[in-house]
Formats: sequence, C-alpha cells, structure tokens
Amino acid sequence: MLVSLLVFMGWLLLLGIVILLILMVKTLQVEGETNKIQRLLFPLVPLLIVSTAILTFDFPFKAYFLVFGELLVLIIFLLLILPNGEVITQDNPSSSGQLDERDIMFARANYQQGNENYRDYYSRNPQRKEIDDNIRSMPNLCSPGTFTYNPLDAAVADAAFVFLGDIRHLAEGEINSQKLEVESEKISLRLKGLAQYYGAKLVGITEIKPYHYYSHRGRHPEVYGEKIDKHDRYAIVFAVEMDYEIMKGAPQIQVVAESSRQYIEGAKIGMMLAYYIRQLGYHARNHMDGNYLVVAPLLAQDAGLGEIGRMGILVTEEFGPRVRLGVVTTDLPVIPDKPVDFGVQNFCIICKKCAQTCPSQAIPHGDKEKVGEIKRWKINQESCYTFWRKAGTDCGVCMSTCPYSKPNTILHKFVRFSIRRSQFARKMFLLLDDYIYGKRPLSLKKPKWMEL
Repeated sequence: MLVSLLVFMGWLLLLGIVILLILMVKTLQVEGETNKIQRLLFPLVPLLIVSTAILTFDFPFKAYFLVFGELLVLIIFLLLILPNGEVITQDNPSSSGQLDERDIMFARANYQQGNENYRDYYSRNPQRKEIDDNIRSMPNLCSPGTFTYNPLDAAVADAAFVFLGDIRHLAEGEINSQKLEVESEKISLRLKGLAQYYGAKLVGITEIKPYHYYSHRGRHPEVYGEKIDKHDRYAIVFAVEMDYEIMKGAPQIQVVAESSRQYIEGAKIGMMLAYYIRQLGYHARNHMDGNYLVVAPLLAQDAGLGEIGRMGILVTEEFGPRVRLGVVTTDLPVIPDKPVDFGVQNFCIICKKCAQTCPSQAIPHGDKEKVGEIKRWKINQESCYTFWRKAGTDCGVCMSTCPYSKPNTILHKFVRFSIRRSQFARKMFLLLDDYIYGKRPLSLKKPKWMEL
C-alpha cells in the first residue's frame, strides 16, 4: 500500500517535471534561444528515463528510493518558495544630497575648449580635465571612426536625437486658467491609465524630495550653471520596454537605434501627460532625454518601479534594466506609491554578471562603498562613456547580460518570485542561468528593415 502511494506521488511529480521541461523549451523558443535547448535536455532526459524506470519496475528497496527522491524534490521546492537567507535593503538616498548635472558625463562631454563653461568647470574640477579632453577627441556616437559605424543605420539614431532636441522647448507650456478640481485617488488612476494607453509598461507616482532634483543644470550651454530652485511636489514616473532580441546585439548599432526609439516613446508619453495636466489647470513639466531637471532612476525607485542594482541603473522586476524612463513633475494633487523590494540587492551581491561582461570594466566587482552618506555600487562613468565613444553606441551589454532582462514569461515570473524571497533560489537560478544561457546572451541579428 505504501509503495503504491509513493509510486502514485512519483508519477505526479514526474508529470510536473515534464510540464516544467516543456515550459522551459517553449521559453527558450520564444526568446530565440533554440540553440540552448540541447543544454537543457542533456541532463534532464536521462533523469526522466531513470525516474520512469524506478516507478515502473519492482526491485529491492524501491520504497527507500522513492521516499528519498520525493523528499528531495519537496525540500528543493520548499527552499525555492519559502523565505530564507538574509534580506538586504538599499540605503535610503535621502541623505545623499543633490547631484549637479554639470558633473555627469553627458554634460562634461559637451564642454568646448575656449568657452566660458569649459573654463569655469575645469577651474573647479582640474582633476577631470585630462580624461574629458581625451574623450572629446574621440568620435561621437553614430560617427565615422567608431567600430559599429554604418552611415545608413547611424542616421536613424541621429535623427531621433535631433528630433528630441527640436521638441525640447515643449516640455513646459501654457496652463489652462480654468482649474478643474479633481479627486486625488481618481486622477492618479487616470494618469497611470493614460500613460499605459500611450505605451508605458510601468507607471508609478512619488512625492518629490530635494535629492530627486539636480542642484544645477549643465547639459546645454545656454542653461549651464543655472540653479534649479523651482521644484514641483509630485512626479509621475513611467518606463518603456526595449526589445529583448535587439538588446542581445549589444553593443552593435541596432542597440542605439532601439534606445533612441524608446527615448522618443518616453518623450511622447511624457508630452501627452504634461499637456493633459496643464489642460486641467495645473503646472506640469516633461523630463525627457537631454532635458532632465531630475534624476530619473532615483524617482523611479521611490515610485515603486524597481531598484537600483550593481550596474547603477534601475532594475525592474518585469523587464530588468531593459527600460527607458520618463518623468512628468506637477503640482496636481496625486497619491504617491511606495518603493518596492524584490531582492535586487541580495541578487546583485552574488550575481556580478554585468561586472564580468562590461567591456570597459566600469562596473565594480566588489561590495558597495560609501559615497557621501550612503553605500552604493559606484560606476566609473568615464570608463563607461569612453567605450561608448569607441563603439559609437550606448553599449547596453550590462542590460542584455542581467538575468532580470529575460522576457516576462510564466517561467521567469516564477524565478523572480523565488529570488525575491529565497537565498537558495538566487544561488540555484544563477547557476542555471550560467549553464543554460552562458555569461551573456548574444545575437547579431538586426531588425529586418535594417537588413534591407
């Protein structure tokens, strides 16, 4: 009787393993990773054959084999779903102080020798002059002399960034003098729905703190050094998804085409939200690529879209770092969301795949370090941007490498659920990710229209 019950339970477990195997194969097919299916089948098919034989044939000590095998499967399953291991959270950035936009690499790369901005910045930061001069001597992104350059393909991203520059002045505009009284809860839901209607994948709201704003502007010569002292109270933060298959081609030219496309999508969503809020009679400003007054990843983290990981950018639970962010700040009374914690800090400590595959070694391999009043992983932005200028693209290798970047399938949803709770799951699924996918997925396929 006991053996019959154990056999029945064994067949159920075996059926579950077969279903899981089918899901894994389907997932790899969806991801365009059919060449990895053999790696998956190599250990599992023999295991299934041996398990079937154990369940089918009688032999001495069969009950012991069944009890051992079924207990092992049950223990592994419980370790995957039950909370275990230390939970590490991120330091509260409220004590980090404000960042100065003049110090970010995108601003520094634009300072031209001989002008007042150049003299001012390097009189205050002489230690950065040599490396910045060297970077400025290199070809720009999407330019001849970079190793990904193709004139037809590069012009796509160039056109996108020119377009974004042309609409920059629309970030703020006239406010309707007839203010409409709104209910905070209802208008919050409507704004989120509107953002999603226009293409946002994730949307959240946060109350703005001083560290969310840059202290001074620096990216464009006409506003260099301008103090940012007018702050809105709330921010609507949203994310758009970058294509998984295209991002696997990092750091090739198709990546900057996809990146700039999603910046445009973000700008479009932000413009619509800002215009809509102003039509209701409230102030609203769209913050988009090349025209931020705020630090978008910090706002996105506080709005509950994700956590900032080892690579120094936002990691979302649904799409990993494979997103672009947009922000609309406003005085419209809305309801803030809460930050989320889904295990990124714990996972990044043991993973390190982005650091291992970073072409410029700009991502640290070690522990967090104290930067100001908080601990965080500090990225070498000079090394990172130097590689961008060599490649002619905005790289994206770290994004494509991150295990969280996998498509949001049923199987990957379960993996994310497990690593949110379990240290055992983090270690086990990291080993499986290395075994099945390797250190990083790679595809040199371009979009079909690029191949024409």
